[in-house]
Amino acid sequence: MKYFARSAWIVAGYAAAVLFASAPVGAQELEEWQQEEIRTLLLAVGEARSESRAPDEGAIEYLPSYMQGPEGAVYVPFTLLIDPSVITTSNLAVFVALTAPSDAPAPDAEPPDAVFENSFYAAVNKMESGQIRVSGALQSPGGEYDVYIAIRDSFDGDAPIESAINPVTGQPVRAAVVPPITILRERVTIPDLWNGELALSTVFLNESVEMLAEAPTPEDLAKFPYTVGGARIVPRLDSRLTKGDTLAWVFQIYNPGHDNGMPDITIHYEFYTKKDGAETFFNRTAPVALGSAMLPPGFDVTKATLVDGQNIPLGGFPAGDYRLEIKVTDNKRSAELTQDLLFTVAE
Repeated sequence: MKYFARSAWIVAGYAAAVLFASAPVGAQELEEWQQEEIRTLLLAVGEARSESRAPDEGAIEYLPSYMQGPEGAVYVPFTLLIDPSVITTSNLAVFVALTAPSDAPAPDAEPPDAVFENSFYAAVNKMESGQIRVSGALQSPGGEYDVYIAIRDSFDGDAPIESAINPVTGQPVRAAVVPPITILRERVTIPDLWNGELALSTVFLNESVEMLAEAPTPEDLAKFPYTVGGARIVPRLDSRLTKGDTLAWVFQIYNPGHDNGMPDITIHYEFYTKKDGAETFFNRTAPVALGSAMLPPGFDVTKATLVDGQNIPLGGFPAGDYRLEIKVTDNKRSAELTQDLLFTVAE
């Protein structure tokens, strides 16, 4: 059987993983005018939580990924795909809240405190589809939650002013214009990656990868939330590739068994073609053995995260649909996990 060549990604990933600890979700420092814009989003989310206003259907698509975060927490970098009709300025304000799930709040009852809240600003980045692409992150322990995401135009400190009547005093007042606010509400389940059992992060299909020379700061994570081990990645959202592309992926392995910090993990990557509901084996890479023969002396999996990935040129793949099967075996615990990555190769 002919094996595909392995990528050198894995070697670089290990060295970085030894050095970098998990970092919390980054937060931007906000000026006074930004705080006022975010306040309007917070109020709108409060209305959505009390069900005095309905979320906006179909305007925001939420695409989360899952990684271990600080002790006991899961780090959730996400991408928002936003209908361009709801944002008209060059920058937008975003407010994110994660709450305990609630389907029928009691009348006049105060909603419980959010499990997580964060706000940030982002430049409008339009994709070829016309949708606006924005990245952010949240974190929490594993469990079931409601995620609320509110967005609005940002006036960059130069908001138009309008006259209105104060409902309490009946006197005219001048206030900054509040543009339409769009809200997503979605029920989500965040996996528990700290339960001591073998676990994997999301398998990231990469558009590009930048190896980092030092640990990212919270400010870095606010700008670039997709940081895996010692690498900053731009995830590929479209799994349709061409024969001239390279299929690149990366993921992390959590809670493996070990002897004094040294794990014994075997990873198999196998490709299957998919046609008319049936699958046929296509090819595989050489197995990856993560243990004393490959990891540096003194490697301690209790202080570092195992990272693996591959870069496979697609020139030898006939056009069609494929399933990449990723099988991770923990030889210390006789545990095994499998994840699939689906993709299409076009001419």
